Amino acid sequence: MRDLVVRAVVPEAPGVVTLRFDEDLGALPGQFGMFWLAGVGQRPMSFSFSDGITVKAVGPVSQALSSLGVGDRLSVDGPLGRPFSIEGSSALLVGGGFGVAPLRFLAERCNEEGMDVRTLLGFRCKDDVFFEHELARFGDVYVATEDGSCGERGLVTCLFSAVSGTYDRAYTCGPERMMAAVRDALGGAIPLQVSLERYMKCGRGLCGSCEMDGLLVCKDGPVFDAAQLGPSFGTAKRDKTGRRVPL
Repeated sequence: MRDLVVRAVVPEAPGVVTLRFDEDLGALPGQFGMFWLAGVGQRPMSFSFSDGITVKAVGPVSQALSSLGVGDRLSVDGPLGRPFSIEGSSALLVGGGFGVAPLRFLAERCNEEGMDVRTLLGFRCKDDVFFEHELARFGDVYVATEDGSCGERGLVTCLFSAVSGTYDRAYTCGPERMMAAVRDALGGAIPLQVSLERYMKCGRGLCGSCEMDGLLVCKDGPVFDAAQLGPSFGTAKRDKTGRRVPL
């Protein structure tokens, strides 16, 4: 466990903030940390920067994290998990909702490797949009919203026609049904990596709470090749009791 100090807090959208820390954690895009606040609890969070995370206030831990100020302290176990594989000369990134956060870090590293990067972002409405301009630093960005208040009207897959062509790699992170739709839309034409989220207690493959079709999301992932994924992908997960429930 490593102790950290918050050195900057950046508002991104209503209920969404980025926390930058006093040290670079050496994280790779796609990895996560188990972030812990004394008296509150811990939560797995993907890295959006090598020295930072982006937090959406949802439950008690994420609400407490998003309320931190400059100089406040927290602890982390990590970086943990399997990162994205960055290969080739061109990349298509597809993000939905809060799943956009780890793709910012990925786009940055792909750009540093000299890759041509195009990013598709899907949100419910204009107020939910974040990292659009940040991601535009690394390549072309296209946005869709379900209500049409920003960019194209529709789901993120409606943007595929705008970026038709050949890519060496595709990456996706967001709601799991959305990612399953991305996999189906690509049809195996482009190697696809998927970043999954599951309930985690330990983050180190010991408790088994994140098991999915024989894989442990915390240890074998959270990034998987789409071909690795079994029938639970896009359809089912395990709740806090370990019971299999529909997504």
